[in-house]
Amino acid sequence: MAIQFYDKGELSSGFYGWRVAATIRGKRYQKYFSLRRSSDAVPETLWHRYQKTRAEYYDVRWSMRAAAVKYLDFIRTEHARTKPYRGVGFQGITLGIGTIGGGQTEQCYFQVNVPGNPVRIAITEHQSLSQAWGKALSLWGEAFQIRHKDIETRRQNPPAPEQFKQLRRHMNDEQNASLGVGVLHHVYAEQRAELERNKSRSRLKDQPVEKDELLDVHSRLEREISEYMERSGTRA
Repeated sequence: MAIQFYDKGELSSGFYGWRVAATIRGKRYQKYFSLRRSSDAVPETLWHRYQKTRAEYYDVRWSMRAAAVKYLDFIRTEHARTKPYRGVGFQGITLGIGTIGGGQTEQCYFQVNVPGNPVRIAITEHQSLSQAWGKALSLWGEAFQIRHKDIETRRQNPPAPEQFKQLRRHMNDEQNASLGVGVLHHVYAEQRAELERNKSRSRLKDQPVEKDELLDVHSRLEREISEYMERSGTRA
């Protein structure tokens, strides 16, 4: 955004007054507010103040629009320099596989790209993918002043484990890395646990119920009801 004043005689075109210009998503906007009055009926000082106020209004208006567009682009699009298979659909967080803090073992992690101080949050035995994602989002929101509702929207949609699988393959194939499949173990932990729960539910659902079991449950319920009624009658 820019607001500039041109004095009388400064430009060969004869214009004097304020020029406001802005570039938003590559589109150029500009307006001119001349101090040349169309009628002497308007006092010069009043016209001067009026045109200056209009110029300042458009400067603020376009500044606010540019800020809003920049914010929306930040939370909705990946940075142009994001490396392959590392993007998560918005700016400020990327995927990574490597060592953290001088460690010797490669880990899958989320990197919050805080300017000058990027932070890696690992997915481990004690911190699942969704937990690491939640921590990364909290730090992302604080570092980049993201609205709470935008953080929560993304909290419900963590990257799929397959994205780390694709990143591992890309790093091995294109960057001459030698990452073993074991580096993905903790990334898939929640998915494995959910599969086991589904299998258990399926086994319980398909398991036939014996007639003797039903009779035993029925008898136990009748006994418990009878005992409850007796206790209630005694208290009454």
